[in-house]
Amino acid sequence: MRYTSFENRLTQARNAAKNWDERLFGTSQEGRPIIGFYRQGRGPKILAWALMHGNEPTGFEALLQLMASEVQGTWCILPILNPDGAEAFTRLNARGMDVNRDARLQATAEAQALEACRSWFQPDIALNLHDQRPRFYPKGGTLPSSFSLLAPKGHPEESTESQLNAQAILHAWATHLTGKHPGQVARFDDAFYPTAFGEYFQESGCATITFETGISPADWERVSVAQSEYECLKSLDVHAAEWMASSQRSAYLDLPMNASPANEWVIAHADGHCHLRLLESVQNGMYSVKWEVDDFQADHPTWLTSETSTSLAHLVAGTVLDVDYFESLGISVPTIGLKN
Repeated sequence: MRYTSFENRLTQARNAAKNWDERLFGTSQEGRPIIGFYRQGRGPKILAWALMHGNEPTGFEALLQLMASEVQGTWCILPILNPDGAEAFTRLNARGMDVNRDARLQATAEAQALEACRSWFQPDIALNLHDQRPRFYPKGGTLPSSFSLLAPKGHPEESTESQLNAQAILHAWATHLTGKHPGQVARFDDAFYPTAFGEYFQESGCATITFETGISPADWERVSVAQSEYECLKSLDVHAAEWMASSQRSAYLDLPMNASPANEWVIAHADGHCHLRLLESVQNGMYSVKWEVDDFQADHPTWLTSETSTSLAHLVAGTVLDVDYFESLGISVPTIGLKN
């Protein structure tokens, strides 16, 4: 589900984590609890968080499945790191700040809560779960990036032990994902962003991974992608120590780089092509899907296509259109699994 309220998500998390311990790590700007769920087991200690950006819920869905399953390892999971953003379905927190750029100053309540969790739990592995927009694709490919993987740098110029350990885990995950989703797995550029939590945690010696999930061709709601992300988490629960001891990294390092921008929906009309990008929003607790006009990139891949004999040449970049507009022109909106 792309959107539900914070309270519903917290109830879902608590129901999934009935056999886990619950711990409060902070309170958001608007007074919502930032809660972690802890489970003692064996092997390396694994910290995972989702909804750092409130409009990126796929990692949350994968973590629900993990918490509801039988786990062997030691985990601490913050399924809703940015409760206010999750309630509003916005990338930023209630102060308009990107929590993932607040690792050093820790001016936000959410960054403070994540640091409090790290300090208490002392993880060996950290998993930063995000969604990415449909615009991304593996360089040279013709399908969207359903998964983009990153072992961020722990030093601007040198590989660190923690980064190499993260790459070894990603070797195993890349092997699984490319077998199940061929042509849909990419690697992010590991340019050093010192204010990001990935770099901050990696620098501390914790093997840190950023896991970005995108659409798949027939599933823009990302249900199948969440399932595959869960499978990766579940395999880490069993094999974490083994993978961290491995020197195998090639399946990750050989992934094509993430590229953009793909065309999301292109309508061939009487006077050319109109390109539209998905625009999700929530107003007064109601989720809606609209489409925003953007420049058409003729030499880049396209995910959805339609045709009309009507001219759309009057539509300029930045124009936002709802489903009713297209239906009034007799243009069928593609079925992508998202509903208002």
